[in-house]
Amino acid sequence: MARPIDTNAAARRISGHLSALVRDLATLTKGLQNAARQAAASSAAARAGRPTRRRALTAKDHARLKLQGEYLGLMRHLPKSHHSRVKALRAKQGYPPAIKLARRLMK
Repeated sequence: MARPIDTNAAARRISGHLSALVRDLATLTKGLQNAARQAAASSAAARAGRPTRRRALTAKDHARLKLQGEYLGLMRHLPKSHHSRVKALRAKQGYPPAIKLARRLMK
């Protein structure tokens, strides 16, 4: 024998859940409005200041970055088993010997 369904209790539960959803949506709306206001304020402040210029690279910086890029490119293609050996050499003697070793290990 089936129990009778208490429709009033079900309606109260659904009404409570809907009220909670409405409250959550209102809270979410306020949070999104605050975030939009802050984003607009920060972008306006960023536009108001002087544009930032990047520092020009010196020849020494350019050479250092070129060596570093070559090293990283070689490390990417080396098997993981050789990484620690090449990294240790780089830490001890610098990029040129590490690059030389990495090239030798690639063969």
